[in-house]
Formats: sequence, structure tokens, C-alpha cells
Amino acid sequence: MTECPICEKHKQLVNPIFEDEDWIVNPGPLSSQILGYMYIEPKRHVENWSELTDEEMGKVGLLIKRLEQALKRERSVNRVYVVTISEAVRHLHFHIIPRAEGMTTKGLDLIEQATQQKVKGQSSVSEESYMQFLETLRKHFY
Repeated sequence: MTECPICEKHKQLVNPIFEDEDWIVNPGPLSSQILGYMYIEPKRHVENWSELTDEEMGKVGLLIKRLEQALKRERSVNRVYVVTISEAVRHLHFHIIPRAEGMTTKGLDLIEQATQQKVKGQSSVSEESYMQFLETLRKHFY
């Protein structure tokens, strides 16, 4: 694939939450209004699960675990959804969507809010709190 938006994003990446030789953890957009919404993306262009090496598969499992632990330590998170769609953007990637205590939006509605930025109601996550939270999460990886 020549025009992959995720591969292009990786070329311009400035300050990921985490990066190693195989994987990158990036924040989801503030417009989702979900504090802690993250993407886990393989650095190389991979479109299908079967293209991942055994080592890459093992690493992504550990990354999901570490990210969930960090989210639970830093927020009152009840549930962490892990979703892989990779339809609009064919580069395999994982959406990590935390559901904090007190959130009334759950399940598929929360997944839609994250992946489509379809926020119901008023925005409550400020850019300042979003940026502070990202810095806090980075400390769990470095």
C-alpha cells in the first residue's frame, strides 16, 4: 500500500506514549472526549493478524496489559475495550477505549464515540487535562 495514513503519521511522529522497534502507542483524538483513548499500532504496514510475527503478537498482548494497568492506576476505570476494525484504514491497529466509573455511555455506544468522535452531550475534557493525562501515562512506559 502506498498511501497509508498510519504509515504517514509514523513518519511525522513527535511524542508517542510508547515506542519500540515493533509498536507505537499513540493517543486518540481529544474530539472523542474519552480521556485515555489510545491506539496501538504496528510500526510496519500490516493489514491482517496473520501477518504479525509471533514476537509481535506477544508484545502487543503485553502492551495492552501495561496500558490497561496504567489507565486503571491513573483513572477509576471499570472496563477497557480493545477493538480492531481496520476497515477505513487498512493498517492493523488497536483502539484502546477506557470506560471510567460514572460514565453512562457504555459498550457499542462508547466504541462509536471513540472511533467516530460522535459525542453525545457537552464536551468535558479540556485540552489542558488531556495533555496532562498523556504526560502521566508516558511515565508508566519510560
